[in-house]
Amino acid sequence: MGYLEIKNVTFQYAGGHKPVLQDLSLLLDKGAFILICGASGSGKSTLLKLLKPQITPAGIQSGELFFNNEKLSALPELFSTSKIGYVMQHPENQIVTDSVWHELAFGLENLGIPPFEIKSRIAEMVSFLGIQDLMEYKISDLSGGQKQLLNLAAVLVMRPEILLLDEPITQLDPIAAQNFVEILVRLNREMGLTILLAEHSLESVFPFADQVIVLEEGRLLLTDTPARISTKIKTQKFESKRFLLSLPSAVRIYHEAGFQGPCPITVIEGKKLLATYFPDQFSINVIKQVPSSKSCQNAVKNSIQLKNGWFRYEKNGKDILAGVDLTIAEGEIFSLVGGNGTGKTTLLKVIAGLQSCYRGKLQLFAQPAKKNQHLVGYLPQEPQMMFIKDSVLEDYQSYLFSKGIAGQEQTKRIERITSLLAIKESVLQHPFDLSGGQCQRAALGKLLLTDPKILLLDEPTKGIDNYGKNQLIELLKKLAKQGKTILVVTHDLDFAAELSDRCGLFFKNNLLTTAEPTLFFSNHTFYTTAASRISRDTFSRLVTTQQVIEACLEKGVRSI
Repeated sequence: MGYLEIKNVTFQYAGGHKPVLQDLSLLLDKGAFILICGASGSGKSTLLKLLKPQITPAGIQSGELFFNNEKLSALPELFSTSKIGYVMQHPENQIVTDSVWHELAFGLENLGIPPFEIKSRIAEMVSFLGIQDLMEYKISDLSGGQKQLLNLAAVLVMRPEILLLDEPITQLDPIAAQNFVEILVRLNREMGLTILLAEHSLESVFPFADQVIVLEEGRLLLTDTPARISTKIKTQKFESKRFLLSLPSAVRIYHEAGFQGPCPITVIEGKKLLATYFPDQFSINVIKQVPSSKSCQNAVKNSIQLKNGWFRYEKNGKDILAGVDLTIAEGEIFSLVGGNGTGKTTLLKVIAGLQSCYRGKLQLFAQPAKKNQHLVGYLPQEPQMMFIKDSVLEDYQSYLFSKGIAGQEQTKRIERITSLLAIKESVLQHPFDLSGGQCQRAALGKLLLTDPKILLLDEPTKGIDNYGKNQLIELLKKLAKQGKTILVVTHDLDFAAELSDRCGLFFKNNLLTTAEPTLFFSNHTFYTTAASRISRDTFSRLVTTQQVIEACLEKGVRSI
């Protein structure tokens, strides 16, 4: 028996129509770094919740869960509360106080830890994570990524034996995400902490895993080491295309371009592979630029124009936006990237009319913003905030009714949107029972019900696997061709490279540089894609994995 044993577990949510986990059995070793992956809705989050008794969801469960040879359900509550740590997918759902210090102390106080030890533990953890600058902040002033770091710290001060993390790096910028993963690796390697991490973004975490678990529709599809997984997908007798899309760029390039020999997993291994087969640098015409919409090309008119925008949350507080100038054409897709807490989300809120600049001028379609605010649809970082009913369908119906839309027109709109986003089954569920990806699509559907002309999307790929991202890219490009303007804030650089007409880097509360994706990502070292890092010494200015694959195929991969 392993340290953690999952034995023939089947689980179905209360009110659900089918099991989310089906006859799942696993043995997990103590001190292992375990990566759980799979498509949106495959059961990753549900599995983690079942391993934390305090948040086990309501539903029908069969099978057994064991921790160190004891039934998980029989463990003393004090033990499972402190020794099984959990970092949620949505940071807002885990935070219970109004300040950083109080949040870090909350769990320890409830365990009855003496005040002097609480202070010592917090000081040690804050220094270890390097979040000293956040200590005097109010929770409301933190970005989504900063809240996630706070959640990790609040769990770690309780000194757990097992750490469960549900897509913890989704809201972190690329540099912070890499630092976060390195912290997890140190906790695992140096302190022996057992880690179970559910994640869609595999680029930074895949090489560090001791064991990879692949779920598909609640069943165990495959489990092995990263190297063996990467090799097995070529010979395994199952449809691996969807899973292959979510693997690191080096693995995808190896398989789809037809390379031989050991499969690379990391960026450096991918670089060495290309250098071996293509020793000379090529400048070849395989770059497929993200096509601008017709209206964007002709620059018929601007839909968003902000001049010298300044904003702060408190009268005497620091400026969150400092002289921002931003112009976006009708039908253009513009992606904003940058560090956590630089002001990207605040900019979206200003354009959405949720906040107002104290200096500067915002126009929508060449008119004062207030006149056209009804043409803006805003998707927040936490899409669950958009729902107030017991099912997504009820929420859609109530929302349309509040806009004066009922009867056949209401039914027609809901049918069109649910078909467009492939969420016909999801809309029958409670919003809080949906996976992260399902909830994102459902929230986007609510925006599209009233046909807004401007879409403001804050981290729209959170909880969505690469297959789902490709579908989202196709949808957003289609909407842009219909004349909709789309402004995206994202930490997913591969998504931005595939999707955008232009990209911009936000730094120190202002928009620093803008360029079309090929130029933007080719000229950056850290804010760039894995495909660009892998290929830039061999092929010039390729920034997406598909571009690198096509370049390899064009040049011909020969046996060496």
